[in-house]
Amino acid sequence: MIPVLVVVVAAQLVPARRTNPPTKGALAAPPEVEAALSRACYDCHSNATRWPWYSHIAPASWLMVHDVNLGRKELNFSQWGSYYPATRKRKLEWMGRVLRRENMPPWYYRVLHPGATLTDAERARLEQWIDSAPITTASDQPSGK
Repeated sequence: MIPVLVVVVAAQLVPARRTNPPTKGALAAPPEVEAALSRACYDCHSNATRWPWYSHIAPASWLMVHDVNLGRKELNFSQWGSYYPATRKRKLEWMGRVLRRENMPPWYYRVLHPGATLTDAERARLEQWIDSAPITTASDQPSGK
């Protein structure tokens, strides 16, 4: 028992790097879409991660930082405006696939955050938005110079 306790205490000396970098061209979406994405997706897919108390305790902290880093790498709503139009299209297609398969949010996230579960109506609204979301933004248009 004491060796396990020593390992757990020693693990706390190896901190996980929890970050929330500045936003660069955040996603603009209708309020109901933004609310659903914020509640169910932004902790892993934006720079606005809410780090709960257990994200400060190893080894859970290491796992959370790892998952958030992977999520941001795959899709980061805080970087949406910096993506090329073709990249936005590909990411919207990915979002549609994971919504249809109900792969997101992951089951273990939903267990710890039951409010992140999407309702059927929210899922349908997100799919509708994905199908009609503009791929380009005002910054993608030629300036006329």
